[in-house]
Amino acid sequence: MIEKMERVFLCGLAKDSEEIISRLMKAGCVQLSDPAAMSGYEEIKDQVELRAADVYEKEQTLSRLGQCVKSLAPYGKKKGLLDKRREVGFGEVLRQEAPKDALEICRKVEELQKETGACKSRISQEEFLQASLAPWRELDLPLEVTGTESSRVLLAAVPVTVTVEELERQQQEQQLGAYYSVVSEDKDQRYIVAVAHKDNAAALGELLRQAGATGIAFDGLSGTASENIAASKERVKAEEASIQSLKDQLSAYGERLPEVQLAWDSTQVSIDCGKAEQNLLQTQETFVTQGWVPQRQKGKVEKALSGYTCYFQFQEAGPDEDPPVLLKNNKFVEPFEAVTEMYALPAPHSLDPNPFMAPFFFVFFGMMLSDAGYGLVLAILGLWGAKNLDMGPGGKKLLKMLGYCGISTVFWGALYGSWFGDTIPKVTEVFFGNRVQVPMLLDPLTNPMPILIMAFVVGYIHILVGLGLKAYLMIRRGHSIDALFDVGFWYFVLVGLVIFAGGQMVIGSAVMASIGKWLAIAGAVGLVLTQGRDKKNPIMKLANGVLSLYDITGYFSDLLSYSRIMALGLATGVIAQVVNTMGTLPGANIIGVVVFVAVFLLGHVLNLAINALGSYVHTSRLQYVEFFGKFFEGGGQPFRPLKAATKYVSVIDQEE
Repeated sequence: MIEKMERVFLCGLAKDSEEIISRLMKAGCVQLSDPAAMSGYEEIKDQVELRAADVYEKEQTLSRLGQCVKSLAPYGKKKGLLDKRREVGFGEVLRQEAPKDALEICRKVEELQKETGACKSRISQEEFLQASLAPWRELDLPLEVTGTESSRVLLAAVPVTVTVEELERQQQEQQLGAYYSVVSEDKDQRYIVAVAHKDNAAALGELLRQAGATGIAFDGLSGTASENIAASKERVKAEEASIQSLKDQLSAYGERLPEVQLAWDSTQVSIDCGKAEQNLLQTQETFVTQGWVPQRQKGKVEKALSGYTCYFQFQEAGPDEDPPVLLKNNKFVEPFEAVTEMYALPAPHSLDPNPFMAPFFFVFFGMMLSDAGYGLVLAILGLWGAKNLDMGPGGKKLLKMLGYCGISTVFWGALYGSWFGDTIPKVTEVFFGNRVQVPMLLDPLTNPMPILIMAFVVGYIHILVGLGLKAYLMIRRGHSIDALFDVGFWYFVLVGLVIFAGGQMVIGSAVMASIGKWLAIAGAVGLVLTQGRDKKNPIMKLANGVLSLYDITGYFSDLLSYSRIMALGLATGVIAQVVNTMGTLPGANIIGVVVFVAVFLLGHVLNLAINALGSYVHTSRLQYVEFFGKFFEGGGQPFRPLKAATKYVSVIDQEE
């Protein structure tokens, strides 16, 4: 059901505002809203102002803490699959010292990160130097030597398309008297050293430039290239050792990761409190605000505010107001809220479809997956995961829903005699020579018609329930006559046609067929006379009424959609049998056992994953299109109470 909401108006002393916000956050049942929309705001707006809460500095702190958590995560205790979040008290989350203590850790971690970054930068520089020197590794001339008193030494990288012979020919034509030597080459460049008289050095440089060569100089280096490469590698080793030392220091801080995580949560809660304070209208001495609270939780608000000098008042939501939506259902229905929430929340003055949708979803899913072995796996994993995994409220709902749907699948699979397909008959026949047949009430593979009929029956009921909910909403809103015209007459038609078909073709009762026929005719006449009632022209009234009968094709189309229940059930069973057939092909021997186990595990895991997803998608579609399309009114906004929304710790004494 949709929880009934009431608006709460609160007026208190400005000096108590922060404490009151904290108390409401601990209560976790009030969603503050814009006070500028409250009744009487226009009369007081000149005497009050919106509370300004500067959370910029805290957001900067949150960013630093988040980066620190990221940096220390590789060194902290690894979280296992079953590990739950650390439990702390609400007062510990609000402790102002937590961020201050953690910021000192942040400062030291940032220094270590900065030093690590500097080391990596120096390593990059050394690696670049090594790459630059690599082509000159075989040059035994010290790099600081650029010539003698009468000569000059030039190092250059020449395109491989230019040969040394060509350079030699050109320098001879110019009578430069130069000497060339190739040190090394790669696919793009040839690295040469050239020696010429100092008077011809400039001309030699110009010759090389025209040939596309690039002059090379190693300013500040002394010794040969190979000596410099060796020295650079030693420096890299020293930097890597420094990095390792810095990592060791970071690792030591890894033990304090929980402190930083708690500080992150504490800062986030403080920011949320600050933003909540922006919903306060205040004077120098007082403040006023408003919000929404579930009617059944008003006692929590009274308890939270009992120790303060303040005035508060509850008021039911008016017909023109749209309070936030909070769903409240029993333990069976609650997990199926995940399906509705993925579609849209119902409008606040509408109705919660989950109590009516959940049983159909439960049945449809089981009929589609239709294998007891798969259902058993799904039920165990879903219910176990919902209980033991830290998945958050939404994740727990989804897992529990899949667990419940697994129970439905076990029932229908047992009805069809399918336990991982025909595993039991196949295994007993191939490996033990004595086929054991699993008892079944229905065989969807050899006789699918009963399954198809059941699918149509539950689909027919599904559609009628959807129409009934539409009529209920109309009656609740005072439109009883419209409910009779728009839904009641369609009930006459749809029910009458089924009674007619049952009496004519199934039971063979002329009386029953006659009752169904006249009931359907009465409904059709009622539709013809009423569906054009909004038209003023009598001819248009009648025309619209006649045309409304065309909607019967839509209902038949909706009914045919439920054939997918049988189709998906058949697909699951056929694929499972194919997997078992492939697994038993090698026969009853050691290799056959190994192959069967491998094929069984891989094949059935894939079949379960694909068909469970297909069952979920198609079951959801039947709800969204064939069911919700009849009555559902969406657009509700979720109820988001002010509460400690933590990421790394769980608040144990926050009221739920």
